[in-house]
Amino acid sequence: MIGLLLAVGAAFAAAFEAAPRALPMPTSGSYSEAKLQDALGRALVEYWQSGSRALPASLTALVDYWFEWHAVKVVISALLVIVLALLSTGLWQLYLRGRRWYAALATAATVSTVVVVWVLSVNIQVMALPLIPLLPLLPGRTADGQLAQVVSEMREGLTNSAGPHAGSPALTVLLGEVERYYWVTAAISATLVVAAGLASAYCWKRRIAGDRGATRVRFMYSTLGVTTALAAGLLLLETVGSATAAFDPAASLLGVLG
Repeated sequence: MIGLLLAVGAAFAAAFEAAPRALPMPTSGSYSEAKLQDALGRALVEYWQSGSRALPASLTALVDYWFEWHAVKVVISALLVIVLALLSTGLWQLYLRGRRWYAALATAATVSTVVVVWVLSVNIQVMALPLIPLLPLLPGRTADGQLAQVVSEMREGLTNSAGPHAGSPALTVLLGEVERYYWVTAAISATLVVAAGLASAYCWKRRIAGDRGATRVRFMYSTLGVTTALAAGLLLLETVGSATAAFDPAASLLGVLG
């Protein structure tokens, strides 16, 4: 059973990166990072120059594509969480039955489960509001003249409230999207903080209330309690950081643009 779970988990881990690449791109069919960057750059230029709040068809298609990309990752990571949770349970049971060296494997599987839960939450965030997470894919230093000019004007609009680009309809939409994205991130992270905190409290309670002679049981609950407590602490930092970013969407958008 353990071998089967390991094989299934490895297959899902490989599919996490490979499966989304099978989705046809709206502009060129097969996936290519360079093509995606180029299409995104041209779509952003079109949106900025349109003077409208409504996304052009080219940018809408890319946003939909990014939604589908992360929807696939959500499904795969959710299945991987289930597999890893079952694997962790099985390995801890083997450890409790006397196989001492399974403790390291069980701990690794537990930590992996927590990490994949976080990966799942990130992909849910992107799926909920895909436009802002799409922007870091802009070409950057390889941008052509038009895109470089547009990004420069966007930065000028974000840093100079009296400038000609500060009231741009596109910039207003993007600022609203940034704010919503970080509030969604904060809400999801806060939910996970509560879940991880309750799980940690439960594990420590079971450890304290358990038989003091049952060393392995106490070690298992200690490991689970420490892992979930650390996860809760890191998620709390993410929650605070996301809420802070939501309160200052202009600075956050500047960070997204690079």
